[in-house]
Amino acid sequence: MDSTRSGTGARLLAVAIVLLAVLGVSHAAFTRSFMTMQIQVNEDGGADVRNELRFYMTTTDSIDLYKLSIKTTNDLSGWKERLGLNDIRFYTDTSRAPVENIRVDASQPDTCNSDMTACYGTFTYTYHVKPPTNNSGLVNVTKYVRPRVISYVLDPDALAFDVSSLGEQFIPDRTSVEITIPADAVSVSISPRSVEYSDKISKGADKFTWQGRMSLAGAELSFERKESLASEVANFFNDVTKTSMAWLTSTEGMALGGAAALMIIAYFMLQRRKVS
Repeated sequence: MDSTRSGTGARLLAVAIVLLAVLGVSHAAFTRSFMTMQIQVNEDGGADVRNELRFYMTTTDSIDLYKLSIKTTNDLSGWKERLGLNDIRFYTDTSRAPVENIRVDASQPDTCNSDMTACYGTFTYTYHVKPPTNNSGLVNVTKYVRPRVISYVLDPDALAFDVSSLGEQFIPDRTSVEITIPADAVSVSISPRSVEYSDKISKGADKFTWQGRMSLAGAELSFERKESLASEVANFFNDVTKTSMAWLTSTEGMALGGAAALMIIAYFMLQRRKVS
């Protein structure tokens, strides 16, 4: 009985939101206020991204539609359709930097006026950018440019912001991009300069913010990390193991392995005949 009621309630909510979207679309108004994109760069060159979109609802229809959407909508395309905001999208080029583990979250309306006809809302979505492979990824990683030193370079072309009439990507107005790098990063270089460091970058700095409007033409962020000797040795043996397993499971490896097995069997058979 409870499951039947639950299913019926969900269907009624879905019908309500469709009707509200169709009948009240001319009265629903959502206006973008500000967007923050947070990029946490991981040691493997992958990244965890969090986009927070702050917007203003200017009618009661907007507020009602938003409240219903919180209960019934759980994907990016659905939220983009409900709010009519093109800002709801990936800001990384998924063909160059594939993503996974996409999650969405919307908070209840807040900072409303006295008669509850206008409110602010916050829509947040997170996703993981996979580590670089085959010359693709958000951050290019080069191991051992010097002994135990790993180089990281942000690829601006893997970002997916708007493009100007000059063909240059740019971070739009009322938008900030906050990039956090591993705490043990050294030799950090960033251009244009971040909000936090207009001159010299402090030692140990690991967070950098670009504020729109800002062109990404020639943008650069690079840093290095130094592995411990133990990590280098462990990674070396891991790489050797992976390479060996890949070779053993290849056609050539399986053929050689089969030949070796036959030779061992033949050897023991000969030894057995000698004994007998």
